[in-house]
Amino acid sequence: MILGDTSVHSPALYEIFARMWLYDLGRVKGARVTLADVPDEELDRLARLGFDYVYLMGVWTLGEVGPKIAREMPSLRAEYERALPDLGQADVIGSPFAVARYAVDPSLGGDAALAVLREKLRARGIGLLLDFVPNHLARDHHWITERPELFVREANGQIACGKDPYFPPWTDTAQLDFRAAETRQASIEALLDVASRCDGVRCDMAMLVLSDVFQRTWAHARRAEETREAEGEFWAEAIDAVRERYPTFVLLAEAYWDLEWRLQTLGFDYTYDKSMYDRLLHGSARAVRGHLSGSFDYQARSARFLENHDEPRIASALPPDRRKAATVLLGTTPGMRFFHDGQLEGRKIRAPVQLARRADERVDEASLAFHHALLDAMKLDVLRRGRFALLSPRAAGPGSTSFESFVAYRWDARASAVVVVVNLGPARGHCTLTLDLAGIAGRNVRLVDRIGGEEYRRSGDELLDDRRGLYVELPAYGAHLFEVKKGNR
Repeated sequence: MILGDTSVHSPALYEIFARMWLYDLGRVKGARVTLADVPDEELDRLARLGFDYVYLMGVWTLGEVGPKIAREMPSLRAEYERALPDLGQADVIGSPFAVARYAVDPSLGGDAALAVLREKLRARGIGLLLDFVPNHLARDHHWITERPELFVREANGQIACGKDPYFPPWTDTAQLDFRAAETRQASIEALLDVASRCDGVRCDMAMLVLSDVFQRTWAHARRAEETREAEGEFWAEAIDAVRERYPTFVLLAEAYWDLEWRLQTLGFDYTYDKSMYDRLLHGSARAVRGHLSGSFDYQARSARFLENHDEPRIASALPPDRRKAATVLLGTTPGMRFFHDGQLEGRKIRAPVQLARRADERVDEASLAFHHALLDAMKLDVLRRGRFALLSPRAAGPGSTSFESFVAYRWDARASAVVVVVNLGPARGHCTLTLDLAGIAGRNVRLVDRIGGEEYRRSGDELLDDRRGLYVELPAYGAHLFEVKKGNR
């Protein structure tokens, strides 16, 4: 990939928690590893897998208050001990989303080490995404004393804790006041500073600073009298400022509450697709088809995921067959394909973000082999630049209803095509599909399954015929990822 190549509609992203990554690499090496010391073979592995971006989570300096709070909360302590039975006090380092300073933590090698890693990734065609946390900062961030007017105050005069309106406050954070023009300007300057050190940002809880959301959450709190009232939307102003200085910069929004499209219209390149996640875990094939029937512009700006640092490990949430089916859909629908460190290997223990290391787990070799095959197929140019369209499964025989459990679609280009067929039902099923692929009429066609390895030969005229088409039979949660070879050879 050429960084900033906007013709690539569906990049692959790999999330890594920086501290756990360096800890694991250091154990192998037998010495402390900083961001500058990440071995070439590890970066070569990421490049071979085909990832366009690495989202390196948790590189910023956290201060002292956040880690202290993280160590003292009984509910968090129980979570830590479940994830890491041999937990020690030094393992609890605090939430990476309570940022005390947008400077790389010295324990990771500092800003200079990050710059070295970024260049190594860039040499391999991999872009670097970092965190930007717009809504709140650590309770010992330097603005607390330098610019206290930028924060929301409670009725007692104390700086409010950051919060999501539907959950208790995050007690290790201080809530910024986005009704104030000064807060917005300072935040834009911080974002530009972050942008100078990476190729994109993942914006934590991006919807919380939308004007109407913020007003509903903090209507009871008064803006500081010494500040000016802000106008318009923060994200419109912030994204314009970033684009002016860094035209190819990538902005990924963590977003929920059906606000994804709104954030896309404000300029975000990609928004979290929690709706797709919920449908893949709990919904039906009909629900998945309905979600994928939205406009291509919306689809292409959706970030598909099955796990991240907030969600349970998918290997613990779904059995292997359902996980495989869902992952094929994750990796071949339009939009950003978002994978999480440990997902490929089938890890089952979600490590809380407040920890610096994770428990050892055995690699699931079958999971690793499957993901390698899928990632290899995802390198196909047609899956990144082709024309996407849903296909309509229909009954393969009188009275048959199992076709309703299928999700199918195709990617088409002049010289190549891909057809994906997934049975999301709990029983064996079959369906028929008409493949409206350009350039197959009057030709023989080979369908090569990039996951299972099977190959089928069909007549292009038959595949185009609404009365015949392609017959597909799959076991429960079975999947085909067919690379279509057009022509008579």
